[in-house]
Parts: sequence; structure tokens; C-alpha cells
Amino acid sequence: MSLRHVAHCPPGTPFYDRPAGVTGEDAFPLAATEPPAGWTRDAMGEWTVLTPADPQLPTQGWKIHVSATAGSAPEVLDAVRDYCFRRSLLFKFLTSPGMLMLRNSKYGDRGSSGKFITVYPRDEAELHTVLEELDALIGGRPGPAVLSDLRWRRGPLYVRYGGFTLRMGRGPSGESVPCIEDPDGNLVPDVRGPAFRPPAWVRLPPFIAQALADRNKGGGLGSFPFKITQALHFSNGGGVYRATDTRDGRPVLVKEGRPYAGLDDTGADAVARLRHEHDALVALDGLPAFPGVLDWRKGNEHWFLTREFVDGEPLGKEVTARNPLVHAVTERHTAMSVAAYTRWSLDVLDQIEAAVTSMHEHGLVFGDLHPNNVLIRPDGTVAFIDLETTRPIGGHTGQAIGAPGFAAPAGTTGPAVDRYALGCLRLSTFLPLTALLSWAPRRAEELIARIAEDFPVPEGFGAQVRADLGLDAGASAVRMASASASAATAAAAAPVPSVAPATPAAPADDPLVSVGRIGAGVLASATPERTDRLFPGDADQFSHPDGGLNIANGAAGVLWALHGAGIAVPEPHVDWLAGAARRLDTARPGLYDGLAGIACVLQELGRPDEAAELLDRALTGPREHHRDGSPDHSLAGGTAGLGMALLHLADRRGDDSLAREAHRLAEELADELTARLPADSSSQALLDPASGRRPGLLRGGSGEALFLLAAHGPDRDLLDAAHAALTHDLLVSGRLPGGPRTPAPAPWHGHQLAYGGAGQAIAVHTFLAHHRDPRLTAVQDALLTDLTSQFHPACGLFTGKAGALAALVHTDDGSEATRRAIRALTAGLDMFAVPQEGGTTGFLGDHLLRLSTDLASGSAGVLAALNAARTGAAALPCVPLALGTPSELAGPEPVPAMG
Repeated sequence: MSLRHVAHCPPGTPFYDRPAGVTGEDAFPLAATEPPAGWTRDAMGEWTVLTPADPQLPTQGWKIHVSATAGSAPEVLDAVRDYCFRRSLLFKFLTSPGMLMLRNSKYGDRGSSGKFITVYPRDEAELHTVLEELDALIGGRPGPAVLSDLRWRRGPLYVRYGGFTLRMGRGPSGESVPCIEDPDGNLVPDVRGPAFRPPAWVRLPPFIAQALADRNKGGGLGSFPFKITQALHFSNGGGVYRATDTRDGRPVLVKEGRPYAGLDDTGADAVARLRHEHDALVALDGLPAFPGVLDWRKGNEHWFLTREFVDGEPLGKEVTARNPLVHAVTERHTAMSVAAYTRWSLDVLDQIEAAVTSMHEHGLVFGDLHPNNVLIRPDGTVAFIDLETTRPIGGHTGQAIGAPGFAAPAGTTGPAVDRYALGCLRLSTFLPLTALLSWAPRRAEELIARIAEDFPVPEGFGAQVRADLGLDAGASAVRMASASASAATAAAAAPVPSVAPATPAAPADDPLVSVGRIGAGVLASATPERTDRLFPGDADQFSHPDGGLNIANGAAGVLWALHGAGIAVPEPHVDWLAGAARRLDTARPGLYDGLAGIACVLQELGRPDEAAELLDRALTGPREHHRDGSPDHSLAGGTAGLGMALLHLADRRGDDSLAREAHRLAEELADELTARLPADSSSQALLDPASGRRPGLLRGGSGEALFLLAAHGPDRDLLDAAHAALTHDLLVSGRLPGGPRTPAPAPWHGHQLAYGGAGQAIAVHTFLAHHRDPRLTAVQDALLTDLTSQFHPACGLFTGKAGALAALVHTDDGSEATRRAIRALTAGLDMFAVPQEGGTTGFLGDHLLRLSTDLASGSAGVLAALNAARTGAAALPCVPLALGTPSELAGPEPVPAMG
């Protein structure tokens, strides 16, 4: 599960949005209070900055961070405010209590946790004075530790050396990072690590050196008999470590809890939850499904629980490896047989049920049962881990934290919480789509029916699931509707409201998955009053200033899909996109993530002048680079995308100069590929996903090849370069033998359009239209076979079922078999559809936590794929269909509930 997506699931909205508190709606009064004469107040993201008339600050130096809890924050802010006003010290603070809660929450960034206020002394002498005087005012107040800083005495004051003004430079891997200046005048990364480590050239002031020595003398873990050997996981609440018992050499697990950090929705911190886990394991000592406690102690500020190490793999990982249904069609031979998998699953589920029953018999509720909290040992037995949410049955008030797809409906308490999760486990072990139940509870019966069809489960399987979920055998959708209030995310357990349409509803006789209902739902979700986005999309909308505008996640992609499907685009929406793009200061140049793509869409929508202006900015501005510093040549954001945009606009505008520029970019890319790729395309090629490169259509060689094929004309060199790029892409993703081994399941091992087989199928199909190649023909056959799979964990165009549908349409050979597959994929989209008020339809985005309307993950992408299937139109902007025959589906027609 993506913690970034969880953080963008504020309660009260069915869409991904900015985290609660970022907008400042619950701001501290100081954020709106007029400052003293001569002072200025500015908003800077989640911060409010207060600056005196003449701050006289250096560009870098020692800064002070002030930590606080939700309870102490108002008092601490008032004290620091009055002090800084008296001393004319520049300071900033988190604008709202909601933002402070997010910073210190379980899903917060541990590098930022604890930083509530930042004070900027002018020099070391003032630093010492401020530390002494502020300590006298607020010293000893509670607050989470700032891991990158040195605590001053009892806290909540912390100090570190760093930049006062933002200066960007290149990190060790070529990425753009905040920097400070070394004694030679070079910009070097301003490192914010999990420990106090000032730059080597910085001399510690004597009072800082003394504070460091005092800290190193105190606390410690005492006679801790365990030696840490490996860090397994870090979160804002602490770390998890593998260790060795020095007394007998056996492996153990050490869990760390940070006070006041890792907060859940009840306000409980990581230490409180770790104490609950300790108490639960003690109560369950001796039961085979639970590891035994070995040690519990405090060291310095943090608490540590040591328990037996469980040698095993998470149930979720084992399901992915063993379940034949979730494998690509051509790789199902690597999984268990359907019969063997069914026997294995039922045995595991029986063991889990027995363990849950034993917990209840000991008076405890697990409260967080899901596939990653159950380990499968090498001998096939199960073990439960992460009992932080375990509580006594008596007085149990419900879940504070619940995994999406396994959290019980709101108001569920006691053993029923675990029974509900057990019912979800029964479903997800065979068909991992239980997150759908929070949005469309009627899906439970459909999942049961699909499982019974695909697996030889016993006759009473469905009855067991219904009993666990609290349903009668013939439960209706009305009865199940109580589950719609289920926690849709681990961070928010609130009902998600329906979207009230602002446009005429679709015809009442349209099926749920139809152009009319989807289009009406998209238009109903528009928020033209906002400046950051027009339509709600994936959480990626908020990762970059152009995220709410671009083709992938923003308004451009949505308007393109509406226009392509024949739905009238309101002119004010076009105005919004053009105006927002004109105001962008830091836009990326790319096709799917930047200005070039927005230009193409504005051209389609009848705004050629604005399109020309944006294209010029895209071509003359800085190009994107990977995190390793190398140029980005991808279709999504690099050279290939710019070239495809030029070709598209050259065709639309009849401008040969744009076509010539596209050909120049193609030659540039071909030369770079010749230098970068091995001469022997069958040799192993290295792949480093951390650099930003991935195989596939959007970020890999398949997209590069697609552009070279579009530009090559009679140029044989470009065709050869396309072959090299495509072959290399297939090698590193394992589609051709001889490539590097990559950990499974990597995204490119599946049949996604963005990174997997669906996108590669488009590129291979296009190449074979130009040149025969027996190896690529065999690859194409396998890729097209995989596209017929009916299991997809999402519905989006880039990462889900709509992408597979789009790829099948793009490569359609006109055969009846292909048309049957297209119909089946179209019908299967219904599983992810959510009926909305006014007869409209929405679609769940990636991770199924919220609805999305964008092209990459949501309704606009589904709309584009449906329109392609019905009319033979292209489903990807600026990527025309290549020698394919329209599928000639009759549409719109009612679609079955299951595909």
C-alpha cells in the first residue's frame, strides 16, 4: 500500500486531495493575525513565515526547531511568537493543527516529524542566547524528537546546521536537492538524516559541543543483550530491526517506539501501541501462532520491544507468488495449480481462524488482521505479527487503524472486527479486490461467485464469508450498504459522500459503464474555483506544480478524453487550463507530465495560439533528467514525448518546421541510444529503477522506440535505433532471454500499459508493421495472450484494466477471439465502477482508496479506452492507432456484472 496515497485521503471527500490541514482551514490564529508594524507575513506551503523589517540573516547557519504535541502546540506557539517579536527574529510555523498532526502521524515523513516552529538566529552568539532564554520559557514541554537535530537539554528545542535560504543543486545521484555551501564555495547537499551529523567542516560552538557530550552520557539501553544486525523497516513511529541474542546466537526482532510520534486517529503514539503489543504477546505466550516476548525497556527517549524472530513471508507475498489467477496468463505455470492453491489457501485460512479464535478466548481483539500481518513459516504454519492495535474485548470501541480492504464497517466492535477481516481474508486470498467492498458492498456476492467459478472451494465457502462479514445468505445490497461507511483508508474512518452532479444526468437507461454516465460523472466533479486542479485525480496531482494540469493526472488529460468521446467540453474549463498553464513558473516540458502535452490538448480544443506559446516554452526550457543525472528520453516526460508532440502538432497545424524539429530530436535520440546501449543487444543490460528509468511505454525503451518509428520515414538508422531500444526494453523486463534478474513482482512483470506488457505490446505491434522480426513476433504473441487476463488490481488506463483494453484495441487483428477479449475486458470494468447521485458513474483510482477522474488512473482513462473499443479511436494522446482494425463493438450496450 502506498503511504503517499494514504496521506492524500482526507475524510469527507471521495477523492484524493491534499492532506488534512495543508489548506490551513483549521489554522492557528497567528496565521491570520496582523503582525507588528514592520513585520511581514507570508504563506509558504504548509508554513506561515513571519519576517522582521531587517532580518540580516546569513544564507546558512545554526537553526532552532521547536517541537510540540497537539496539546502543547498553542501554548508553545504563543510563547515563541512573543519572544521572536521582542527579539526581531525571523521564524516560521506549521499553519494548522491538522498539519502538525499529519507531520507527527503514523504516515508522516520521519525526516520532518517534530518540526513545528523554526527560528533563525543571526549568529552563534544569538543562537546561544535564544536557546537559553527559550528553554527558560518552554523547556521540558512534550514533543516528538527531531531525528536530524541535537536536543537542547530536555527539549522541545532542537538545533542543526543547514540552509536558511533555499539553494538547489545536484545530489550524489544527480537529483535536484537543497544544498549548502562548503568552505570552497561549492554547493553540497544539505543532508537531513536520522541522526545529528553536522557537515565535517563546521566547528561546533562550545555550548553545542557540551550539549552533544551531555546527550551521549545519558540513557542508553543498559545491558542490552541483543546486537542489531539489520534494519528492516522505518516509519515515523520508529524502526524494526533484526538482531542476534548475544547469549545464545538466536535471531530476534527488535521494535522501536518513538514518544509523541507515529500518532493514530485516536492520538495514541507509537509507544502506546508498542506497549499494547507487548501486553498482548505476554497474554498469548505459549500459543503457536504468536511470537514470545524476550525484552521490554526504555533507552534514551525511545522504547524497545524484543521478541522472537519469525522466519516466514507475509501472506500477501505468498498469495502473489502462488495464486495462478493473479499471474500473467503466460506465466501461470510458475504458480501452483488451481487445485493445489485452493488446498493450500483453505489450510492457511483454517489456521488463521484458529488463531483468531484463540485470541478471542483469551479476551483479546486483534483489530488489524490483514495479509501483511500474517506470516507463513517454511513449514506452512502461520504466525501473527504487529499486535499494536490489540485490545481487550471488554469495552472495545472499534478500530483506530484498519488496513484498506480489511477494516470493518464503522461502529463494529469486539470480536466482530476480526471476524469481518477474516471474511475479507477468505476473499482476498483468492481474489485480492476486497478494497472494493468499502465503495460497493454488493461486490461481496460477486467476488464469492467469481471465486466459486475459478476455484474448487467447498460448497460452504460462501456461507462462511457471509457469516464473517455479518451477512445473511441472501443479503441484499441495501443490507450491505452499512459497510459503505467502512474506513476507506488507514488514516480516515469516515463515510465518503456521493458526488452531486453539476451537469445534466446521463440517460436513465444507460448502463453503469457507459460514455454518458462516465462523462457526466467527470463533469460533475469539476472544481473551477480551485487553482491547483480542475478535476480530482491521483495523489500525483500534488507532487508537482503542474500535476493538476498535465495529461496524466490533470485537467489536460480529462478534457482530451471528454472531447475525444464526443462530450462537449465547457469553454470555462478550457479557459481554466489555458490560464493555469500560462501562470506556471516551474512546469515540466514533457508530453504526459508537462507543457508539451497541454499544448497538444489546447490545440485539439481550438486554442492554437495558447498551444503555440506552451510548445515554445516546452522546447526552449530546461529538459528533464533522471535521478542519476542522465537525460530523460522517455515518452512520458523526455525527448520521445516532445518528439511525439511535435509530430502531432505538425499534422494538426500543417507545419513542416515542427516535423523537421521532431526528426532532429529523433536523430539526437538515436545517437544517444547508439552510445548507451550495448552493441550486442542480447547481452545483459543494467536497470536501476531508483534512477527513474523503468521498462515499458512511458519511462522505458518501448516509448523511445514508438517515437523513432513515428519519425523514421525512409531513415533506416532510426528504424535500427528503434529496434535496439525496443529489444533492450524487452530484455530488461524479462520478455526476451538474457536480461538481468529483477525482483518479482516488479511492475513491469505484469500487463500494465505504463510499465508492463500492455504498453510493450503497442510498441512491438508498431515495429512489426514496419519490419519483420521472428523474435519480436513470438514476444507479441505472448504479450497479446497476457492481455486477455481478466484479473487486474486496478482499472486505470496506465496501471489497470482500461490499459489492457486500450492495448488490445491498438493491436486488434480483427479476429473474433480478439473481439471476445475486448468485450470481456469492457465488461470487467464494471467491477471498479461506483454509482453516484444523479445517475453518474465514478471509478476507483490506483490502490482503490479514492475515486479518480484523471486519464492515468481514473474515469477519463476508462472513458478513453471505452471510446477506443467502440469507435477504433486512439486511447492515448498523440499515439495514433497503427494498422489496427476497429473492433466494431456495438455500443453502448449493457455490460455484465463480471468479466
